[in-house]
Amino acid sequence: MYYGGGAKPAYGGKSPMYYGSRPYGQYGQYGSYGTYGGNAPHAGDDGSIVGTITLSRILRVVSQRWLSVFVFLLIGIIVAFAVYRISPTIYEARSEFTMDMRRSSSGGRSMNAIDQAMVDYGSDYAEIFNTRLSDWRSDKIVAMITQEYRSSHPAATDSDDEIMSALSGSKLELQRHSRIITITVRSKSPKLAAGLANAYASAIEAFTDEENKARCDKAVQQIHGNVEKKRREVEKIAKQLLEFRTANKVDNLRSSRDTAQQSLTQMTTEILRVEAEETQLGEWEKMLADLQNDPESFGSIPTDSARAAEIANEYKHFLDASTDYAKLQLTFTDNHPDVLAKGQELAMAKKRFLDAVARALQSCRSTLKVTRNRLASLRAKYDELKNDLASYSQRVVFAESSLGILEADFAVANHMLEDLIMGENKARLDAEANNEIVRVGRPANVPTKPVLPNPLVIFGAGIVLSLALGFLFVLVVDNIEDTVVNLADIEGRLALKVLAVFPHVRRKNREQVAKFVVEDKYSSFAEAVAGFRNLLDSPRYEAMAQCLLVISTQPGEGKTITSTSVAISYAQTGRKVLHVDFDLRRPRLARVWDIELTEAKSFSHALQNAGGQKPDFASLVTPSSVPNLDVICSLPPDGVTPTSIFGSSIVSDFFEWARANYDRIIVDAPPFGVVGDVVSLAVQVDSVIIMCCPDRTHFKPIQYCARSLTEAGANILGVIVNDVEVSSAAAFSPNARHGYGYGYGYGYGRYGGYYRSSKKRRTGDGDNPAPETASATDGPPSAAPAEPAAPKRVANEEFTDEE
Repeated sequence: MYYGGGAKPAYGGKSPMYYGSRPYGQYGQYGSYGTYGGNAPHAGDDGSIVGTITLSRILRVVSQRWLSVFVFLLIGIIVAFAVYRISPTIYEARSEFTMDMRRSSSGGRSMNAIDQAMVDYGSDYAEIFNTRLSDWRSDKIVAMITQEYRSSHPAATDSDDEIMSALSGSKLELQRHSRIITITVRSKSPKLAAGLANAYASAIEAFTDEENKARCDKAVQQIHGNVEKKRREVEKIAKQLLEFRTANKVDNLRSSRDTAQQSLTQMTTEILRVEAEETQLGEWEKMLADLQNDPESFGSIPTDSARAAEIANEYKHFLDASTDYAKLQLTFTDNHPDVLAKGQELAMAKKRFLDAVARALQSCRSTLKVTRNRLASLRAKYDELKNDLASYSQRVVFAESSLGILEADFAVANHMLEDLIMGENKARLDAEANNEIVRVGRPANVPTKPVLPNPLVIFGAGIVLSLALGFLFVLVVDNIEDTVVNLADIEGRLALKVLAVFPHVRRKNREQVAKFVVEDKYSSFAEAVAGFRNLLDSPRYEAMAQCLLVISTQPGEGKTITSTSVAISYAQTGRKVLHVDFDLRRPRLARVWDIELTEAKSFSHALQNAGGQKPDFASLVTPSSVPNLDVICSLPPDGVTPTSIFGSSIVSDFFEWARANYDRIIVDAPPFGVVGDVVSLAVQVDSVIIMCCPDRTHFKPIQYCARSLTEAGANILGVIVNDVEVSSAAAFSPNARHGYGYGYGYGYGRYGGYYRSSKKRRTGDGDNPAPETASATDGPPSAAPAEPAAPKRVANEEFTDEE
């Protein structure tokens, strides 16, 4: 019961024997053994749901699932046709008007009164157009368009909503390198579209004429105001000239003037200082008042201001609450409890912030009031001193200066007045020549052909989007499955050589499958095993084939049957072979070879009870029913974890003894990743062979296995693809690379891939139950072994052409 319970017996056994309480379909969950570092098998190689996107993968997936892409294409065409049928018919009408901007220039750096009155819309027509566009889309223009349309089409029955809907989609475009502006209006009614386009152009022309008139009046009015101002100035100088005629003595006034000047200087300094304080307080008051109306406009405040720290602290709380509330609104609806709670928190933060602002505003206003009162008092004193100083200075200057200076000033002012009067008269003449001229050019005609819906755009977009969604769908499905499908997946994606392909054998239990090589030496399965054996006997692999470790990444991939078949095949050649059961947690070889095993002959108990001493390994050997083949079997150890056994030096002593006494040692190991025993064994043997089952083995476990063993220093020869169902017509999928295998009548036939059997359960490792009923193998023979792999191959290393 150590391995958990199950509903069905394992390969003909009567007791449930699973690796944990969960099935083995997902490699990230193995019951009592735990996981080995991978996430869910649905993640792509790059962590995305689509997986790594390459051209070869896209071609492979699309060729395998072209029907899904075709279905998406049909759906896209159908949807595009439906959109085309239900889309309303839209007509487009276009009218044109021309725009001209003229400016009167003045010499020097100054501008005349008309240039000052004219609005600068830009230096070229593109800038002018972009600037005027907002005016031409204003509510006033819309009202003028509607009025113009109603007056020119009194019999029209179009509602205001229809007119507004058509105008909301209208466009104004400046034709390139020209002064022509095109108005485009779209509507379901062709007459409405043409009428509104013409009304739009007429409304813009009338609007521009009104602006020109108002602008000219404003320009002349400005110049007239300057004339009146200068006239009042001349009158004032004349009055002063009259007053200066009164002569006064200055000897008695100079002392009083100097004293008044010093007092005035001091008063001016004090007034400037108080005015600076008033200005600062006024700005602070304005900012606080603005904050009460718009808390979002808060920026920085002077640190020496009243209650500045309190306002900054409350604004920080308000800003944090506002940010959290905005994030929740992006995630949830407005009625979500979290959003409502955060909204209340935001309101309270805003209220506290506004209360702090109100208190600061009250303090500021009180201080400002005191400052203004003080400033008023200073200004009153300043005015008194100024008046005294002016009186003294005036009397002194009048006495010392000549009346001719005042008369000269009067003459200059009078001459300037005459110039302004002449400029006013000229402005009245130039005003009409300084206008923006807009005139209707080509009126719009009633369109006869609709512009929407456009079948090319709709059907093109439907096809493109459907194909894109189809490609995305098949890539996502392919990435979610994450299982080995063909040889290209192994050799291309995993960069591991496929050493052999073993066909599916229909037998009732594992014992029959394991000894199938003995029962039928000429079967396709036996031939495939023999081909793999010959590959290992080749000069390239012979030095690395004395001690082989057969592993799998998950239970049920056929490592026990494969190791047994390879051991039998070697024994049939006359070599002395040792088959060792190193799956100490779940030993299976005793039942495969039908051996009644005791603790005295148990390999695991011998290792457990060694106590640091080298046991007699020869006493653990049990001859099998196959000549030249010895077996060392195990029982589950008692009280000691297999991890502690594998970490001892006894394992190295055993392999040293086995190499000295046998030609070939075949080791049956526990699944990699389920436990960590495989890494300890992999560095003791010559080579490691990884098992793989189509549509069952996942990529991530093999990638993790190859990387971990390579980093530990193990020598990975390659992969054996097990449990392959070969059809009579096309054994492999179309995307797999072509290989050669035995055909009917033991001739050679070409095929290119493999596929899964339609049976729910097939022959595999000793870790998964077999079907209760099956027939004998009568299908075509298996594939011969693939090309040999280079020694010490890294999982993602590229193969050379020679390899």
